[in-house]
Formats: sequence, C-alpha cells, structure tokens
Amino acid sequence: MNEKLLKIINERQLVSAMNKTKWREVCEDLEKLHSSYICVRYKLITSDEIFGFSPVWWDQLFEYSSAIEWLDFNPIVSEYQGHLISDKKTDRSAEILSILKRHSIKYSNQESYFRVWGYLNPGACPEFV
Repeated sequence: MNEKLLKIINERQLVSAMNKTKWREVCEDLEKLHSSYICVRYKLITSDEIFGFSPVWWDQLFEYSSAIEWLDFNPIVSEYQGHLISDKKTDRSAEILSILKRHSIKYSNQESYFRVWGYLNPGACPEFV
C-alpha cells in the first residue's frame, strides 16, 4: 500500500473491512459472470466524490481496491430494448449475493443496494448481513 493511502487511513482512523484477496475474488467472479451490466457506485478514501452507478471493468476496479471505502451493487440490471420498448429489467440479486456468500464477504443493505465496505469510519456500525 502506498504512503498516501496509509496517511489517509491513519488520519481518518479507518478500519479495514476487506483485503486485496477478497476484492480480487469478488472482481474475478463478477467478471466470470459476464456481469458488465451490473452497475456499481463507489467511494474512494482519497476523495469526497461518489462515483455514480455505472457498469465497470472489474479488473480496473480491482486496481483501485486498496482505496475503496465502500462499493454499492445495484442488483437491478436495465437493458436497452429500443426507443419504443421499455428497458428490460432483470434482478441479479441472487448472483451477487451468491458471490458475496461464497467468499464470506459481509455487506449491508443501503436502500435497495448491497454495500460492501472496504473501510469503516470510527463509530460506524453498519448492520452487516
């Protein structure tokens, strides 16, 4: 881990909830699912910016894993069907939860999303499932 991240972790007194191995397992399994349509939003510890819901390249997301504060999965996938037809909605909850369970990754429910925590702030007590 680089010095910049260590400094932020120490200053904010963050506690790690994930490690590089767990992030790799999640990203690899989602890549195998051909789940490029699963949208995520995430926050890095290096910024206050929240990167909104969008599909990601899982191998690229893994590169940022040391700095991910949290990652939300939107289990509802929308597929464009055309101008005259509504988008096709598919619930991918079972597949996402199966991957999290397989790798013993704790998550919390945030609204209708599944949140995987990379780091926890002091005093934060998410209700893990």
